[in-house]
Amino acid sequence: MKKLLVLFLVSVISFAQFGCQSAEVKSQKGKRNIAVQIYSFRKSSMEEAMKAIKAMGVNLIEASPEVYIGGKFPKTKMNLKMSDEAKAYLKKLLADNGMKFTGFGVINTKTEAEVEAYCKLAKEFDIKYILTEDPVRQFRYWQKYGQQYGVTMVVHHHANNSVNQYWNPFVMRMFVSQYSNVMSNPDIGHWARSGIKPEEALRILNGEIGSMHVKDERIFDSVERNPVPMGEGAINLKAVLAELDRQGYNGYLVIEHETDWDNPAPSIAKSVKFLQNN
Repeated sequence: MKKLLVLFLVSVISFAQFGCQSAEVKSQKGKRNIAVQIYSFRKSSMEEAMKAIKAMGVNLIEASPEVYIGGKFPKTKMNLKMSDEAKAYLKKLLADNGMKFTGFGVINTKTEAEVEAYCKLAKEFDIKYILTEDPVRQFRYWQKYGQQYGVTMVVHHHANNSVNQYWNPFVMRMFVSQYSNVMSNPDIGHWARSGIKPEEALRILNGEIGSMHVKDERIFDSVERNPVPMGEGAINLKAVLAELDRQGYNGYLVIEHETDWDNPAPSIAKSVKFLQNN
């Protein structure tokens, strides 16, 4: 308990220092590495989603285990049960559309063997990070096999009504900072739903951000989802981007749009343009 209290107090002090720095330092605009979480197209197939995302001028995709591949494999999803033929077909889809997977998730594991299997799958598709909300007891395995296969594990989170405490940036930092191959995957929409200003939470996670989910919410501090295209909601996105620039963040900005399930492309395209222009 004493250790947790000390870590919490250190985080609070660091947060205050980051706040002062952000007010004083104006950083240059960083590169916007824009990707789309394919889960946004969960009512379509990966094949259909790739075409829609390509039309937006984006060639980076965060893969999901919840979306069917489509084409010759209309009932197959990307997971540990994929056949070699399905893997080859998915790789060809990526190549034909000029696409690349950045990451994969969100997945969860129960055993050490599962962690290694997912790291092997990621390496096969040249995926650099895997998103999970695994319990802390699994982190040591992600550290071990992530280093072995060249894959970073990033801890995802949902809002403050979820079963774990990863939505709390102090808790997130406390756990991920103990490992060199485990980082955070902040979701600024879920923070906003929890009444947390994303730009402030990002300061707490300075240096521990492996990838990000970016989006906008129509209402701040409402646990119910009210997603809108970026720039049309309550999140101070310019402050978010300014903080990332201050930190020198050059990772992926992964757009996730969790509404308009029948046709999410127009809203996602608006978010792409927002990031390109800001």
